[in-house]
Amino acid sequence: MARTTADWGLGGLARRAIAALVLLAAAGCTRVIARAPAPETDLATAAPYGIRWDAEVLREFGDALDPAERDLIIAQRAAVLRRAFADDIAAGGPIEQTSLALSGGGPDGAFAAGLLKGWTERGDRPEFAAVTGISTGAIVALFAFLGPEHDATLEEIYTTYTTDQLLTRSFFSALLGGTAVSDTSGYRRLIEDYVDEEIVEALAREHERGRVLLIGTTNLDASRPVIWNVGAIAATRHPNARRLIHDVVQASSAIPAAFPPVLIPVRTPDGRRYDEMHVDGGATQQVMLFTPDLPMRMIDAALGVEIDRTLYVVINNKLDKPYEPVRPRLVSIAGKAASSLLTGSGSGDVYRIYAAAERDGTELNVIAIPRDFDVEATEVFDPVYMKALFDLGHGLGLAGDGWSPYPPDYAP
Repeated sequence: MARTTADWGLGGLARRAIAALVLLAAAGCTRVIARAPAPETDLATAAPYGIRWDAEVLREFGDALDPAERDLIIAQRAAVLRRAFADDIAAGGPIEQTSLALSGGGPDGAFAAGLLKGWTERGDRPEFAAVTGISTGAIVALFAFLGPEHDATLEEIYTTYTTDQLLTRSFFSALLGGTAVSDTSGYRRLIEDYVDEEIVEALAREHERGRVLLIGTTNLDASRPVIWNVGAIAATRHPNARRLIHDVVQASSAIPAAFPPVLIPVRTPDGRRYDEMHVDGGATQQVMLFTPDLPMRMIDAALGVEIDRTLYVVINNKLDKPYEPVRPRLVSIAGKAASSLLTGSGSGDVYRIYAAAERDGTELNVIAIPRDFDVEATEVFDPVYMKALFDLGHGLGLAGDGWSPYPPDYAP
């Protein structure tokens, strides 16, 4: 593959969102929020909305696990798989599992939505044992996890909404002490409308079948990635489970400074109440699978049978873009610099997944927006642009083309 010049995750909006939000600046209303930040010493034990569950870990840091956390996750995961695949285990295995990882990319998530629909129509789309998503990939992941019957929902989300329906301009309010240059109440309403009680119950049922849905955010206080076990959160059937899932999906795509952060209330075991500030998962990683220091073969050993794993990684960005001179203006320079910085970070994430796949014996498949896609967006969320990108993904999914067994820049 050619040298990566992609706009990853929040970088996918860096040039469009920073420019558009500043140029569209007008008086708005971004609330200045008071905080009670969780102390660092309580991060490991504080429970979001007080939700605690002994059956499984509901969230974990995505950059490192201590041995005790790793062993607990392995034991819990093995227990779930033992129930879900009792017959296969009794027969001596192996168990076949296919996973899907979706990157960030803002409106470019239309590519993944179209790809999934085309894949369904092709007739060989698997049921994914695990689905992960960051930023725009979070909302795609949720419905991809629930299956092909939700393809129409993703098509509607990624081809019909406009910037004005999702964002409210609030630049001057931000200058006066607010949290961002835009208000995302419209996006929050979209999440609440689509992720209703029926959807949350469906997530719980699929989790109980042994499947996994993970969404990534960034704990901005800790400057660390957080992986949320969304299926397990749904399976707790806690009264606040749905609200927490809404928070996680919104936070996963909350571009710092452009979109407001999400404050998630937490409670310590002794009843003290704090909050955590979460933003775009792309601030710390652009695409993820599991925490890298959790070897999958350790789960196999705990089960006593081998799992044959296949992983599909969908990058909602181009891997190579044409040369484009930058205007000598603050917004253009800042946007291009942010995009370039995140390009390297995103490529590194795919390489880390590749290394883990090699270690764990996982078959890897990577796809990205083709370099010859040249439709330009006229606004941050441009339905015409997103429909063109959706159609492109749909065609690739229908044809089954475009997958590579290697990350960008890799010469086997």
